[in-house]
Amino acid sequence: MKLKQVLLVVLLVIMLGVGYSSISFAQATPNQVTSQLTSVLKIKTSELPKVSELEGEILTLTIAPGDIGIWHTHGSPAFAYVISGECIVDSRSGEPSITLPAGKAIMEPINVVGRARNPSLTEPAKLVLFQLRKPGTAFLDVVSQ
Repeated sequence: MKLKQVLLVVLLVIMLGVGYSSISFAQATPNQVTSQLTSVLKIKTSELPKVSELEGEILTLTIAPGDIGIWHTHGSPAFAYVISGECIVDSRSGEPSITLPAGKAIMEPINVVGRARNPSLTEPAKLVLFQLRKPGTAFLDVVSQ
């Protein structure tokens, strides 16, 4: 994937992360910047696939109140940003669970068995997911219970 395309994908993720409410094009005059970038996750990784071309994908996920996701792994790092509600990320590796309220993000490393769950019994959890991976590969791989 060309650097220009990767930067475009990252910009789209940032725009989704900071929310449309902070971006007001209709009220802006020429040369007036009305957006404010806020970093929610800055992390280094060497886990991206070493291939000549990468495929980027941005997904949205809504976890219903009380729902528990499937155990899974990722072949390439997956990034998750919580738009609303709350999400808990569990790991089978013995690491403590991580609670992510709205406005927080996480990188799920490769080959780590994990799952997401919504602890609320009344509110859905809404997330934006992002991943760069080898073309034709799945976003996640299901792990048997």
